[in-house]
Amino acid sequence: MDERDESRIYGITVDDCWYDEIGTDELIEAIRGMPEKPTVRIVMSKEYDAEEYESLFSEIHEEAYIMACPVDSFDMGFYKDENAYLERFRDAWETLAPYTDLWEIGNEINGVEWIGQEPDLIVGKVEAANDYIRSNDAKTVLTMYYARPEDQDMFRWIEDNLSDSLTKNLDYAFISYYEDDNNGYIPDWKQVFPEFETVFQGAKVGFGECGNTAGSATESSKIRMARSYYTMKKPSDNFVGGYFWWNWVQDCVPHEGNPVYDGINHAMTEYE
Repeated sequence: MDERDESRIYGITVDDCWYDEIGTDELIEAIRGMPEKPTVRIVMSKEYDAEEYESLFSEIHEEAYIMACPVDSFDMGFYKDENAYLERFRDAWETLAPYTDLWEIGNEINGVEWIGQEPDLIVGKVEAANDYIRSNDAKTVLTMYYARPEDQDMFRWIEDNLSDSLTKNLDYAFISYYEDDNNGYIPDWKQVFPEFETVFQGAKVGFGECGNTAGSATESSKIRMARSYYTMKKPSDNFVGGYFWWNWVQDCVPHEGNPVYDGINHAMTEYE
């Protein structure tokens, strides 16, 4: 990724939930039609080896940057120790490195409630992956989950569990946030991100996931929410955007005449 692209990231998320309903050609056409070259976050499922993703990575990389997520937070507990987690990243690197611009070495790692492992084990796995990817001169991303402070204080969790060897050796530190999971609570990002930057010194910051995932979500609510994130003015000096709308494929493909697709694209062009 060149310097211009690093200053602003327009991300979308592609997972494995569309294969039976949408063709790869439709997906590529939708990506090609976006007004900015996006960064596509590809969330890999534990059921599939890296080799099974190579064709998808290769085709998408013709039209977009790629952020690989070899292990989603909901799969983190499947990897019982550092060696198993590291092996997943080694396999992904050996196959997918030619197509990958960023590596998400840990996703929502403070989500211990659904990960089902102790923080020390989770962090040890993430540190091993970070060291491995950085040893190959590649760029790494860590995504933290944000919740209402009364439910979980993200900053306290970071202070209690992350070492300087991790927080000061990342290229990007992102926040995953879902309003629907937090009773519509909207944090004051102008307070959150400056503090986040002080924790992850030297890293660029932004959103690693967002989306309108409630069962009651409508086209209008998705467009409103997407616009609120993709047009957000910089809340801190090192903020680069990100966003990585969850369910982008389900919400936006097929793309022709799709109001949510058009709404996200329009929001990208509104940012100043």
